[in-house]
Amino acid sequence: MMLLARRLRRLQDEVGSLSVEMVILGAVVVVVLCLGMGAGTLVVADGRVSAAASAAARAASLESNPGNAGAAARAAAQRTLEDAGTACVPVVDLNLSQFGPGGHVDVEVTCRIDLTLFSIAGFAPRRDLTASAGAPLEQRRTFGGRS
Repeated sequence: MMLLARRLRRLQDEVGSLSVEMVILGAVVVVVLCLGMGAGTLVVADGRVSAAASAAARAASLESNPGNAGAAARAAAQRTLEDAGTACVPVVDLNLSQFGPGGHVDVEVTCRIDLTLFSIAGFAPRRDLTASAGAPLEQRRTFGGRS
């Protein structure tokens, strides 16, 4: 009889502890999900920025003068990011110092990604992702004057 009374008292002392455990577990699950989704968003966005840099370098290499190459690179980077569903305005830096027969074009694309939804997991609200790419220019192609 004493043993049964002791067990009943111990059970009464633990009333509500399961609720507290579930609240804590729920919070941990939400943070882990936000961490995974934030990391996934960064990986996908990084790939998209790399694709935009490659497209920009390719577009610039197809032009016949540096002025047109810059405009084509910016348009290609913007179009690539929009088509992929990445909401950002890319900053496109070009190195056209070797623009000529046998030269090359180097492009760097920077895009600011919004991570506000995942800040609960420790991510900064915004992060700049940068990617570089280059493209060769043909050896036997006629290039126009500099504009």
